[in-house]
Amino acid sequence: MKIETFTLGAFMVNCYLATSDDGRHGVLIDAPEEIETVLDLCDGRGLEPSVLVNTHGHVDHIIGNEAVKRHWPGIQLAIHADDAPKLASSLRNLSVLMGLAVKSPPADRLLADGDRIVFGDESLDVLHVPGHSVGGIALASRPKAGPPVVFTGDTLMAMSVGRTDFPGCSWASLEKAIREKLLTLPDETLCYPGHGPKTTIGRERTNNPYINGE
Repeated sequence: MKIETFTLGAFMVNCYLATSDDGRHGVLIDAPEEIETVLDLCDGRGLEPSVLVNTHGHVDHIIGNEAVKRHWPGIQLAIHADDAPKLASSLRNLSVLMGLAVKSPPADRLLADGDRIVFGDESLDVLHVPGHSVGGIALASRPKAGPPVVFTGDTLMAMSVGRTDFPGCSWASLEKAIREKLLTLPDETLCYPGHGPKTTIGRERTNNPYINGE
């Protein structure tokens, strides 16, 4: 699996393009502002990703959904069922709090814990990790080559975790999800978060002050 990171927009959101080793199949993870950069790159390679996955439904991660669906009408927009209502609601996706009125096209696929997203000979397993958002997900994979990986959205980040002061957030749920769904992954698992640099599960297990209660 090849993973490319694009840090885009005013919110500095990490958009990921995960592709099979042959470059013929791909998945987009999150769609921030300035997503056109990634669309142009894919066009230049003759690549049309089969799925756009939103790790959760907050505005900074879905604001580019409309541009992606307009560019590739056949791409499948996937989000956890509990966060799907955020797509069409500027109140629920928090854009109204920023003076915006962002609405996304509806989901084509509603995800649940344990689902699998397949692209070529690679796949991503859906882990439901509520807390920062009720329908937050992480995407875990054991690629054909290299260490295991997990895309954690805004649940777990390098030396940080997702905010829980938004409506519908829960610190208790977030902490439980991190401990039961993410810290159970191998220490060598590469962690690709929604914001900030990549890290590893082992590094966060040892050093993250939110996890260790320091």
